[in-house]
Amino acid sequence: MAEKYSVVRTDNMMGTDVGTYLDSVRFYDATNKMAAIENGNVVLVGDLLTGEREVHKATPVAANSDLKKVALVANPEVMYDERKRGLDQYINEAGKAVRVYYLHSGDEFGITAEGLDIATGHTVTPGTSIVELKAGTKLHIGASATASTTQVGKVIAVEKAGRYTYYVIRVA
Repeated sequence: MAEKYSVVRTDNMMGTDVGTYLDSVRFYDATNKMAAIENGNVVLVGDLLTGEREVHKATPVAANSDLKKVALVANPEVMYDERKRGLDQYINEAGKAVRVYYLHSGDEFGITAEGLDIATGHTVTPGTSIVELKAGTKLHIGASATASTTQVGKVIAVEKAGRYTYYVIRVA
């Protein structure tokens, strides 16, 4: 069976209507090499890449990154391999420019479990589960905020849509 990747929905994101909350990035991993990245992951958006007018360098976030520079990867899923049939088979290839949405207070988006780091033993509970940054590209969900981390928001719903279960997050 093919590897499963996270699936993201941009339910009510500011970038849907306001273009200044969208950007294009090329993702570089912790070793500063271009790398593939899943939709639903978060990145730290940096400066424009040399020779580019619209593509920024994106890197993994730190647990205490400034939320104003953090963006959600949500590139349109265009699959050229006819054998791939599900959104969970899509990944943004290394070296390709991808679309990201800057996080804004009041934004709502849904991510499948593959794109999240859910605390061990934690049962995600809408209204009380906290979403925060952690070092890397996956959002962390736990029962309470962790010291020295940036809180993103809360899980407001767990929704089943077709074969996917989405954890809906509202940005604080």
